[in-house]
Order: sequence, then C-alpha cells, then structure tokens
Amino acid sequence: MAILIRILLWLAWVAGVSWSWHADMLGAGTSLALGALSLVVFAWPASSARRRSTELRYVDVGKEPAGLY
Repeated sequence: MAILIRILLWLAWVAGVSWSWHADMLGAGTSLALGALSLVVFAWPASSARRRSTELRYVDVGKEPAGLY
C-alpha cells in the first residue's frame, strides 16, 4: 500500500510541475530540477527512512527466561 501511495504522490508531483511549466509559471530548467527532486524524494532506493534491518529476528514463544528457577 505504501508503494502505491508513493507512486500516486509522485504522479501528482510530476503532473503539478508539468502543468506549471505548461502554464508558463516555471521555466524549463526549474521544471527539470523539480522533476529530478521528485525522483530523490519519492524513488530513491537507499532512503534512510525506508532502510530496514537485514537481520532476522525470531521470537521464542513458550520458553521461560533463564534464571527463574
């Protein structure tokens, strides 16, 4: 679900920038820079916000902690 939302936000960003360029509110350089910025914001693969630990974590269910008896 999060990937779908990121794609929709990216499409809205690109649509807004392209509309602003088409309406002569932004220049070509600014539009290209904002397009590149959208890739950094929405599609950068090594974003620290999305970085997950590569180690597996297991939970032992039903085991008593050592040292209680």
